[in-house]
Amino acid sequence: MSVFWQSVLAVFAAVGFYTVLHTVYELICAHMLRMHGSAELTLYGDGCDPSCEQLIRTALHIRKQFLPGMTVTFIEIGAGQGQNVAKHLAARQNIMYLE
Repeated sequence: MSVFWQSVLAVFAAVGFYTVLHTVYELICAHMLRMHGSAELTLYGDGCDPSCEQLIRTALHIRKQFLPGMTVTFIEIGAGQGQNVAKHLAARQNIMYLE
């Protein structure tokens, strides 16, 4: 086998070895940090605005999928005219709601 083909095989082997090591790191180390780490998300908005519900549901999805230890705080900055969707979601989904 020529030196060129040996070099090509060595490069493929190095890339494969790095890929295996990176996958093991992601599965073990990053997963453990994600489960035991902490994060905080603060949302500001009008709780009566319909887009507020989507914002809170997106934050809940992120907490469920990626950061289970994340605390979510919603700060009301609206006038409070109408049905307050954010207040109801905060009560049901373990979100701190501040007026």
